[in-house]
Amino acid sequence: MMRKCFRSLHASISLILAACLLCFCITGCTSKDNIMKPYTPMGDTKEADATAEFSYTNDIDKPVKRVDGVSGNTIFIKDDSEYDTSEITAGQALLVNLTNGEVILSKQALTAIPAGNFTKLFAAYVVFSEEDDLSRTISISQDTNNLSSNLVRCKFQKDDTYKIEDLLYASLMYCANDAVIALALGHPGGSISSFVKNMNALSEDLNLKSTEFSNIYGYPVNGSKQETTLLDVFTVTREMIEKYPTFTEIISKQVYFCTYQNSKSEPLSVNWNSALPYYNTEENYALPEHLNLELIGGICEPASSAPTQICCVFRDYYGTMYLALLAGCTSYEHCYEQMQYLVTRIPAIY
Repeated sequence: MMRKCFRSLHASISLILAACLLCFCITGCTSKDNIMKPYTPMGDTKEADATAEFSYTNDIDKPVKRVDGVSGNTIFIKDDSEYDTSEITAGQALLVNLTNGEVILSKQALTAIPAGNFTKLFAAYVVFSEEDDLSRTISISQDTNNLSSNLVRCKFQKDDTYKIEDLLYASLMYCANDAVIALALGHPGGSISSFVKNMNALSEDLNLKSTEFSNIYGYPVNGSKQETTLLDVFTVTREMIEKYPTFTEIISKQVYFCTYQNSKSEPLSVNWNSALPYYNTEENYALPEHLNLELIGGICEPASSAPTQICCVFRDYYGTMYLALLAGCTSYEHCYEQMQYLVTRIPAIY
């Protein structure tokens, strides 16, 4: 009798072990879609607790919550052929659900492109990462009359005094290269070259292997390397959204009223308008109404620039946030036409 019990127990254990082994083999075989391009750009890859309770929020100054248990530092991009890019004629495009890390659309997102206007995002990341007090003032050390016209939008005068936060608004929402120059010269180190080194160092810290800077102006000079990828732009933008609420406040501003002091310590004021034409009532860049999307904000080059690059953050009715990136557009109009096509990939909410 005892022998029969042992035999029965042994048979049961064998069946259980065989079933476990079979499950392990099945789940261990990762599909092609999941292994095409795994990317872990940041150092901390600890997975989110899948059992944790998350709630959506409509407060743009709170960090984005991940709700699917996916590592906060990993997104997976399939091969381009896996996405419907039939209407995307821009050179590169990337649309990601910031809330759960799902890549909705990708076109050449790992292709090296001129950093262009996206350089301002990396420059801002240096400032946010290394400045403890954004209210610290910077005295303009260079008269912008000596700069080439394509770098000047704010028309600073030597010895004007601005807060660092003011210059971030000018750089990001107003797309002013002279503001980036002022930030670089006013940063610890006091030179553009040291600031560029900091940009490259922070890119290395984020493991952005396809990003390299030689200047803060945007495009390569004398054949030097000045490039990034949309995936790397996504990474640094997500970092700022999650860590620095002021970044989201800046890119969401339509008009910024700045008060500064001139060389005689006299208070003066200036207004800067966002370069995003979504905020311009004279132009028709309305988002598709059926999507119930809210534009949180973004950055783009002014209408006079080409080729055009753009970064936009959207939020739907339930608080899910999306980051949309485009590069390699042929004109300002082409850029916004393409953004309209891109956001239609976001699931509609009725």
